[in-house]
Amino acid sequence: MTTHRIESLSDCIFAFSMTLLVMNFTFPGAGAGLDEGQITAILLKEITKFDRYILAFILLALFWINHHQQFHYIKRTDRNFLWIQVAILMFIVIVPFTAAWMSAYHHLHLTNIIFDVNLLVLGLLFLLSWAYATHHRKLVDENLDDRLVMKGKIRSLLTCIVSLIAIAISFYHPGWSNYAFFLIPLLLLFKPFRHR
Repeated sequence: MTTHRIESLSDCIFAFSMTLLVMNFTFPGAGAGLDEGQITAILLKEITKFDRYILAFILLALFWINHHQQFHYIKRTDRNFLWIQVAILMFIVIVPFTAAWMSAYHHLHLTNIIFDVNLLVLGLLFLLSWAYATHHRKLVDENLDDRLVMKGKIRSLLTCIVSLIAIAISFYHPGWSNYAFFLIPLLLLFKPFRHR
């Protein structure tokens, strides 16, 4: 089977999930009768959520880029691989929900753990996806370079490692644990992680 249907569905799910992130912000209704001072106070409160919105949006963008890069090499699919992709998309759709909880209650250990575990599961699923597709070159070209296969695994492991770091930090400083995920785009700038 070809991968066109997976790629089309995935692009839609990623776009939908990235768009849903903006729902984390709340706005008073037009008929609430608030004055400019009250509106300013509400706006300033919402701005405090903006860093976590940026973080979640960047992470979804990185997952989409990783998905796109994997499918540059993946040429065909089978039933097992389809179910791996469905699992990935299921956890992509959950990101706006876990990000909303984390953003609203960033000082709580539980909400940070839920967000961190969501990303850990995604990292593991992306690793499984790439490992399954490249094992014995099952779904990729037979002459795919071993270094590219290993680099794809390392990129997925990076998300898993950073997720574990974030989980560990959340036990001590829940509000700061999510910032560990900014390591991912920074580390991807270095040659061992960079995609050709």
